[in-house]
Amino acid sequence: MIIDDSKVVTSEVREWKGLHLLHFQMSTCSMKVRVLLRELGLDWISHPINLPKHENSKVWFLGINPRGVVPVLVHDGVVHVESNDILTYLDERFSTAENNYFFHENDPSNPEAKELLDLEDGLHSDLRLLTVKFGPLSLKSTKHINHYEANGIADEYRQREVSWWREKSQQGITSDEISRACQNFCEIFGVLDDRLSAKTWLMGERISIVDIAWFANIQRLVMLGYPLKHHPNLFRYYKRLLSRASFKAEREHPMSRLGAIVFAFFRKVSKVKGLQISNFLNA
Repeated sequence: MIIDDSKVVTSEVREWKGLHLLHFQMSTCSMKVRVLLRELGLDWISHPINLPKHENSKVWFLGINPRGVVPVLVHDGVVHVESNDILTYLDERFSTAENNYFFHENDPSNPEAKELLDLEDGLHSDLRLLTVKFGPLSLKSTKHINHYEANGIADEYRQREVSWWREKSQQGITSDEISRACQNFCEIFGVLDDRLSAKTWLMGERISIVDIAWFANIQRLVMLGYPLKHHPNLFRYYKRLLSRASFKAEREHPMSRLGAIVFAFFRKVSKVKGLQISNFLNA
């Protein structure tokens, strides 16, 4: 998705040349894009956006992406948002016949690939709920929610985000919501596990952006304590992904290593409280 030029009020980005990525290291959606950039061997300029410090709510960032979320790709002054759309754009623009990660419109596998990408995208809210419950993500304060809402030009997507954060911050997250989120991942991981019983990658014998998109979700669930070994084919597949340099680089980045320590701490705290994802899988 391209942000309309009239909504890009931080005008300096229109002059940016080459590939620029505004991202946060521990963002799963940002991770997808970084992996593909490495897989394609592309040079890019990093613009870290500190989400815990609410830099995505600042006027400067909202002037680039009024939705107020990462990642954002700026290519020669054109602003692209939505991680799976960015994956599609990068592949269509930069892949070669030997290095092709996307299933294009005339590819017979394209509808199935799109379905799996949409399935992955549909779990975003569940992933956020679980990261709040079992990880280091905190619910936003009223001050930060109001700041997020008031800055930048009006945007329907950002207003939905504001409504979500306000509702959860005021009413909390229920056990039923956590149970549904865990069950959703368990069910869909079961589907992926079945696919991988006869395939090397999710779409067959070549890795694609479908695998890159799903890796980010799987990685986060593992960090939250999901028992991935319950899905043996998916577990072996995850290990196979980590053997590739572009995926391994994500895990070995200094900020990712620090993040892993933080996630491990929160898992221990949750365990002491008797709260583990495995407790909800058969609830």
